[in-house]
Order: sequence, then C-alpha cells, then structure tokens
Amino acid sequence: RCNLLWSAPKTLMIGWVDTIRICIIRKRSQIELQTRDVTEYLVDPVYTFQTDYFISGLGPLDDQLVLLGVPKECDAVTRKAQRPVLSVADYKDRELCELSTDSLNIRGYEEYSCNDYYLDMLIEENRFFIVSPKDIVVASPYDIDDKVNWLTEHSRFEKAITVLEDVGGKTAKHSVVTVGVQYLAHLMSEHFYEEAAILCARICKNDKVLWENQILKFAEVNQLRAVSAYVPKTPEQALSSHIYELIFYEYLKVDPQGFLKIVQEWNPSLYKTGVIVKEVLDHLLTTKIDKNIYLEALALLYCYQ
Repeated sequence: RCNLLWSAPKTLMIGWVDTIRICIIRKRSQIELQTRDVTEYLVDPVYTFQTDYFISGLGPLDDQLVLLGVPKECDAVTRKAQRPVLSVADYKDRELCELSTDSLNIRGYEEYSCNDYYLDMLIEENRFFIVSPKDIVVASPYDIDDKVNWLTEHSRFEKAITVLEDVGGKTAKHSVVTVGVQYLAHLMSEHFYEEAAILCARICKNDKVLWENQILKFAEVNQLRAVSAYVPKTPEQALSSHIYELIFYEYLKVDPQGFLKIVQEWNPSLYKTGVIVKEVLDHLLTTKIDKNIYLEALALLYCYQ
C-alpha cells in the first residue's frame, strides 16, 4: 500500500514498499515558465531513503519522521512475521538516522503483513495512533518524567538521577531527592551500605531534616559507621546532637579504635560530652577489652567539658 501524507502545506511524504520519499511542492521560475510548456508548480523529490522495513505508515514529529513498519525478515524461529516497529528518525542530513525504535506488542502480529497496520495522527498534539485488526495503540513522545519513571521501575536509579541533574535537579513529578531516597532504600536492601552512605551525602547536602531521616535508617541496621564519614560536621551544618551521639554509641560497642578516632577528630560542640562520658563509664564497667583505648578517649572527653 502506498502511504501519502501532507506533513506541511507544501511537503508530501510518500512511503512505498521499503522506500521513503519526501517531496516539496515548489513554484517554477519565470524562466522555466517562459521557455517551456509546463505547469506552474512541480513536485520536487528532495529526500529518498531505503529502510529495513516494509512501510505501513509515515508521520511528522517536529523536524523528524515517524515510521510504522514491519521488518522485512521473518522471525528466525517461527518463520512468521515479526512485531511491527515504531521508529523515530532524523533525515535532514540526507541520511535516514534512526533515533529510537520500539517493537510493538500487537495481538496476532505473526499473521499480519504491513498492509494490516495503519498509522493515523494528530499532528498538532504529536499523538500517533497505530491501528491493527485487533488493537489500537496510542503513542506520544515521552518527557523527562516518563524517562525517569521507566528508569526507576527498572532499578536504574543512577541513570535517573543523572537525567534529573541534567535538567536542574527536578521536574514536575520527580527530583534528585525523591529518586535518591528510592535509590538509597534499594542499596540498603541489597546491603550496599558504603554506596548508600556516599549517595546520602550526594542527595542530602545541606538539608538537615533529610540527613537526620536517612541516618536513622542506617541506625536501624547498625550501620552508622558506614555513614559517619559523610555526616555534616561543621557548626553551620550541624545536625541534632542526638544523631552524633547515636554514632558514638555504635562505635563504642563494636569499634574501640574508631570510637577514639572520632573523639579525637569531631568538634565537641556537635554532641553533649557529658552524655558520651556517661556511656563510656558504663561501658568500662562491663568490658575488659581495650580499656586503655576507652580511657584515652575518656580523658579527651573530660578535657572538652
């Protein structure tokens, strides 16, 4: 079936078998009209392309071309027709360059040929209708939110965050923070705590409430040590003292050297030294291991008071 479509008042698209031809209706010059017995207007084929498909329909998408077609080759296993494809291509450089190609899940496609499909459209809305004997599929260009939805549904969170960062960090439906929190939950469910801690710093930045909410998630699985290197530590960005004290408690119980290290390095204004002193004294009553380390840390804490 020959497919004819006016994509503009003077632009005609023609799809025939596997060939696309784009023609411009132009007015002849005065010299041509005076020297030859010809019509005032002519059809000038400016682009001709051969495709890998038998063409079922054509349509314009801004400055690009939408093609509905059926692959020429049959399925290698069933020897029947393959699924129809909807392709978006660029053609301005005198070459047909496919930008995206999607196989369509059409019922009964194995028994259909290219003439069993039809492509209709609302050009003003960039909306396309793929019609088959059993289905009508509505297609339209996806936006950033659609892309982020697809990426997160397929657990490609890193790519989704990058897409959002490229457009300023947020869209109408998504933001780096909302997707980042989803990604954080995914990493923690997979026990990738170090990666989750790095991500935490990336998405929380200067948001104190967000920081505290995410740190509590690390506390629930006894992984505060993983995030301790990334928590804000300057007085201007300080979180609630309770958050820092939770981190101290975890180190106190399982990592004496780590406990001493953060006592040495962290600004005592971040936490209540009296609270930590009490915890160390209580711990010394129940442990016989690494007492010298705890005593050294305790001496420093007394100096800070």
